[in-house]
Amino acid sequence: MNWTMHDMNWPTSNYYWAPDVINGNDGKFYMYYCQPVDIYGASSASPTGPWTPLMPDGKSMIPNYFIPGVITLDGQTFKDDDGKIYMFWGTWGIYPDHGCGVGLLNADMHTFAKTAKIPNTIAKDFFEAPFMFKRKGIYYFTYSSGFCEDSTYRVQYAISKTGPMGSFEFGKNNPVLSTNSDGTIHGPGHESVVQVGDDFYMVYHRHNNPHSNGGYHRQVCADKIVFDSDGNIEKIVPTHLGVGLLGKSTINAPDEAYQKKVTASSFYNENYKPSFAVDNNNGTLWKPADNSRSPAWITIDLGSVKTVQQVLTQFEYATWYYQYLVESSVDGKTWKLFADRRENKQHGSPMVDSGNAQARFIRLTITGTEYPGLYKAIWNVKVYGERVVTGDLTSADKKEISKAVAPDEKEGLLVNLNTDNLQAGEALSQWTNNGALGGSFTATGKPPVIDIIAGKKAVVFIGTQSLESTVAVPRSLAGNNSYTVWYEVYADLIKDENPVLSWTNGESDHRSATFGFGSNKTAGAVQHFGVSDFQYKTMPAAGKWHQVVVTFDGSVEKLFVDGEQNNAENKMLFLQLADKFIIGAKTNRSAYFSGAISSLKVYNRPMADSVIKQWALHPTKSDIALYLDAAKLNYGRLQKWTNNGDAGGAFLSAEGQGAEVTDIKGKIAVSFNGNSPLVFNNFVDINNKKGYSVVLSVYQNASTQSGAILKSQSLKGAFINAGKYLSADQWHYVIKTVSGNAAKLYVDGAIIATISNTDKLTGKLLLGDGFNGAVSNLVVYKHSLSSAEIKQLSLGWKQNYHPPIAGSFAFKAAPTAVTPGMVEMEAPAYASVKSNLQYDFINETDNSKSSGWQADPHYISYGLSADKNYSYSFKVKDNYGNVSSKTAALPVSTASILFNAVADGFTINRDFVTNGVTGTIWNGLIGGDKPENKVSISDSLLTLESKGSNWDGNLPYGPFLYRNVSGDFVAEVEVADVSGLKEKRWPATVIWD
Repeated sequence: MNWTMHDMNWPTSNYYWAPDVINGNDGKFYMYYCQPVDIYGASSASPTGPWTPLMPDGKSMIPNYFIPGVITLDGQTFKDDDGKIYMFWGTWGIYPDHGCGVGLLNADMHTFAKTAKIPNTIAKDFFEAPFMFKRKGIYYFTYSSGFCEDSTYRVQYAISKTGPMGSFEFGKNNPVLSTNSDGTIHGPGHESVVQVGDDFYMVYHRHNNPHSNGGYHRQVCADKIVFDSDGNIEKIVPTHLGVGLLGKSTINAPDEAYQKKVTASSFYNENYKPSFAVDNNNGTLWKPADNSRSPAWITIDLGSVKTVQQVLTQFEYATWYYQYLVESSVDGKTWKLFADRRENKQHGSPMVDSGNAQARFIRLTITGTEYPGLYKAIWNVKVYGERVVTGDLTSADKKEISKAVAPDEKEGLLVNLNTDNLQAGEALSQWTNNGALGGSFTATGKPPVIDIIAGKKAVVFIGTQSLESTVAVPRSLAGNNSYTVWYEVYADLIKDENPVLSWTNGESDHRSATFGFGSNKTAGAVQHFGVSDFQYKTMPAAGKWHQVVVTFDGSVEKLFVDGEQNNAENKMLFLQLADKFIIGAKTNRSAYFSGAISSLKVYNRPMADSVIKQWALHPTKSDIALYLDAAKLNYGRLQKWTNNGDAGGAFLSAEGQGAEVTDIKGKIAVSFNGNSPLVFNNFVDINNKKGYSVVLSVYQNASTQSGAILKSQSLKGAFINAGKYLSADQWHYVIKTVSGNAAKLYVDGAIIATISNTDKLTGKLLLGDGFNGAVSNLVVYKHSLSSAEIKQLSLGWKQNYHPPIAGSFAFKAAPTAVTPGMVEMEAPAYASVKSNLQYDFINETDNSKSSGWQADPHYISYGLSADKNYSYSFKVKDNYGNVSSKTAALPVSTASILFNAVADGFTINRDFVTNGVTGTIWNGLIGGDKPENKVSISDSLLTLESKGSNWDGNLPYGPFLYRNVSGDFVAEVEVADVSGLKEKRWPATVIWD
């Protein structure tokens, strides 16, 4: 069959599912289609439109649950012998008390004279796609069961001998159509039935070969239905040949290309060989090796010189246009133009090109596709020596649904971000892109901070920050185009959803591209929406650096972790671009990244497995062996100072006599009293050819003129001494570089000594041995810092040593008791301050109990005593470790007289479903009217239990106990247990909000 495409005026919606057209009794044609989860209708004098909607203002004629227990989808009409017209509809009818809807249509063709439900207890396993037909007085209600995405999809039926609305009984020989034993007929379903004379044929779709992920690529098939003597449908044996021609063929000339020798520019793999383009099989496809913008060609050797007057080409997708060139040749060397379609904007199947040539060779070169990233693929090419197709079979130019990739767009490495030129502690307002797109990524709101994480310099996100590009996302990343995304990522904790990068704003099936490092079982690695979502088959471990690569070639998406393939799926995408790239969040900011990124790259081409494996052998190198930052510590006696450099380990207190974490002259620091050194619990050996450097932020007390700030147990002397060269009662920035046998000592950027050095920084290290003073930072680099690096580091340290907040500061909202056991307060957000601020709220009454550092300026102090006076203060620190003094403490009372409290301690056993709420503090019960629901008190516990209800505000409710309250209130509930808590999962029947 030759198809021509006519773009209709209606519908204009994003979804256009399961259309059905019937000729009504009034001579008009009526078309019905669905989108989740509504059915719409329109009428026309022609089966191709133009269409006039049956309902005003774009309303649906059948909304969801129009019939209780019937989810609305897949409307299909049936006209009985008496002229009455019925509609059947339904999807996901597998739920309890669900099934398929049926209604007798009124003359207006959008309202019903009566309706009913065909329950799934009769139409067993009903899922979707109802279709009714009649034969010899028997009504056959066919439908699809299983899931359309996989091999369980199948066709079943029920019969009625009384009428199209039943009653029905489940048919014999079910399922009558299903996946065959070798899997080559895969997931057949969503059937309709065609009658030709006394014969009936089932027309259905099955998944393509080889099968794509999710069942979204389907092929239309037809097989004959055979009935036994009692009218039961016998099992259909699906074939690859189908039913053949049901009418007389209008083409009598031979196809000169059939099974001839073929060569091609390339082919994807053995499943898509060039020979498939001339086998006259609509189930086999030639597909080139890639979906790049380069032309793809196929050459057919006809065997001898023949007359060629028509070439018919069936491209992979009839609904999108292809641009191409057809040439002929006698010798395969000199080519003549047969048809030039390089500017084509028509679509159809087949595309018909006519001419008059003497040729042995026909070459078809595909130069472009309408939809971005389509493969230049062909089902069949047929060559005829006469014009076998006559008349105008070409459609008018169609309205483009997608702009093509501009010819001057950048290729290759589009985004290339690294932390080479960034400094630890820096708030990253702008991250320069070294890729072909140029531009930069700028912070939206508070910027992320540069820190040293497990030895690597990285951009740290805390779950509230994002960066967006100053350049637009190119069209070469839209649609089904290829890409490779590469990032080095670290997370202390594995979150369900943890988005690293996004460049789309599509949130329907296959339209999104959000790349992450999360444990979500469907979309933890990449969120595309729908069955295209991509997960880590094995989630990488937390607390380690990982190199994650996602590459997509237009057919298969692969996920690699540290050079090893983690997952792979076949899919097609419809990526809908956002204006900008987003790092650290989804485009709509519904989820944010928590963790660290040391580098990130985006290519608009796929990468071979071998290349990705090589990348893993050369990760971003760590240049930092030791990294200590006092700003990350809790106040008080220090027992352990964890090293964030790649040497691992930690500095531990000697014999339990730890140094102390405190505030010293505007910095959070570790204070040493001369008798409390910290000992490194790992072996260090960083003496390489590049030398090494030690950098300290140090404070020396007035009385100190001796002691070792840093030393090795294997050496007699200190590596860095205390001494007169450090001014007392001041913070200093000390750098010691070692290259070969020479060492240089710098203080606050100025060189103060050059000395011969034969000591090696190796073995066990001691920090603060005999030292009276403090250290806020310690960094050991695995190379000798250059003069330029020393200047940059020292200048940055000076510029970033300042109070976190200029001027005086105080509470934005004073401490206020909200219950007798809770006090709420809020500090200013200081939106104008670029640094990332954190707040420490101090309960001055209870031994200066601290909230600990938190990014949220809002704080609630829990667990307080009623009828007591408290006072609170707070202080602020920034990402450089600068800390403010405490604010003035403000008083607050938790006096019970301030509150009207009503409590139920559940001390008296009671069944609320049986006995109601009379005599209790409750005003009523919602959702307790079903016998299977449980609302009762036993052993001082209230149990709320239900089946088939919702606790998220959706109907049906409950069960809930409620009390009427006016005005503001606080409800305190202590939860003892909840369904799925022990298993750490929610049951499928429970929805939590």
